[in-house]
Amino acid sequence: MSVRYFFDVTDIKLYLKTHTTVSGIQRVSIEVIRECVRRLGADQVFLCVWDGRRKSYTALSSGFVDEMDGIDVDVLNAALHGRAVRPTHTVPSVLTRYRNKPVKYQIYRALANLQALRGKESYFAKRGSSIEQWRERTAKAENIALPDFDTHAVADIIKPRDQLIVLGATWGLDGFDTYLQHLHDTKSAQITLQVHDLIPLVMPHHLVSEFSLEFHRWLEASTRYCSRYFVAAENTCRDLERFMDEVGVRHPVSVIPFARKLGTNATSPPPVTLKAQAQALHHIPQDIRNKTKVPYVLVVGTMESRKNLWRLVQAWDRLTRDDTLDMPKLILAGRKGWFNDDLIDWMRASGNLRGWVQFVYSPSDEELAYLYRHCLFTATVSLYEGWGLPIGESLGFGKTAVVADNSAMPEVGGDLVEYCDAQSVTSIAAACRKLVADPDHRRALETKIANTDLRGWDDVAADYITALLSKAP
Repeated sequence: MSVRYFFDVTDIKLYLKTHTTVSGIQRVSIEVIRECVRRLGADQVFLCVWDGRRKSYTALSSGFVDEMDGIDVDVLNAALHGRAVRPTHTVPSVLTRYRNKPVKYQIYRALANLQALRGKESYFAKRGSSIEQWRERTAKAENIALPDFDTHAVADIIKPRDQLIVLGATWGLDGFDTYLQHLHDTKSAQITLQVHDLIPLVMPHHLVSEFSLEFHRWLEASTRYCSRYFVAAENTCRDLERFMDEVGVRHPVSVIPFARKLGTNATSPPPVTLKAQAQALHHIPQDIRNKTKVPYVLVVGTMESRKNLWRLVQAWDRLTRDDTLDMPKLILAGRKGWFNDDLIDWMRASGNLRGWVQFVYSPSDEELAYLYRHCLFTATVSLYEGWGLPIGESLGFGKTAVVADNSAMPEVGGDLVEYCDAQSVTSIAAACRKLVADPDHRRALETKIANTDLRGWDDVAADYITALLSKAP
């Protein structure tokens, strides 16, 4: 009897409720599923979604994944949410952020129509669009048809030796681990979990205490139903093995590093033609273009205390007071996080460090690509990372970085970045100074990046496939 593969995509469904793109690990999940479908056939591969309210686990046929043009979030939404959605490629850029929020979508659609009737071009320019584009795209916008998807209760169709793979973050889902234990006990399912990091246990003081306790409970419970774990870094492997030693259980751990370059999606390498560059700029909101008129260094990630932004901004404060340096701005791009009140208070009191620090909240893939493409270099000086996706993304754009020399980050940065001690403002400032004051050194690192065969998401997917198709533990 052949082994079948059940991929949990609950995290993708939940993410797409509030976002219009997928994250890096979700791209990996989709590409792994697509490759499994190609190699084994759609009848051997299923997508699974947990419904915490109904305590039900549903398996979905997977054939549509291979038929998608790239990673089509419209088709994914239709499959996972069971409803048609407004297609991304026809939704005007003015409304993209509202496409999963029907009420706000209609309100801002009416407002944009009014501004178009008034001929107020500035309204659209600030949002990376124009009246002409608005009229063209609204004329094309229509709901996509909902494809037919066969669904089954997972418990009804999963058999012994079948593999259930959970690549996304699911540790906070109500009742999910209890159900996985049920599948292990009653169906002899082989269950593999991706552990992205053990930050709630390694650095609990940067999270609400309840999160750390819940994470420990979840991870310990997983040792009773898991056959093996996937991790992205050797450092995370060591953390996980230490945890298993403490609870008295050992399972195999497969280390599959994430990408150090970008795949074919909205966050893509720089355009090579003048026309492409002009087109890319045309869709960038005026607010972001204003912040990037002068040279800048980019910081990407959720603005939480673990990202060590307080020390980084202190380093910038020192450097901007040095008259011998021609300093760039510092742009922080990401979602608002937690335990950063001291930083926010300082920014308010200092006028964003006298204008040297700028914020771009929740940028789209397109906006993030623009920010990466035009920065001098990036900075990731976190106190701890399970991997460090912004480092890999920076390298994917040919940009070097200032990177903290702790946890998994050296595994990503290799010899292509400048390292610092995250605990030392002086060390962070020295690393940034080196890349600012010595452009020849910065260009040498960029040349080394250009000559390096960076690991891509297709390589990551291939490694997952190899691990999954090997004999299960």
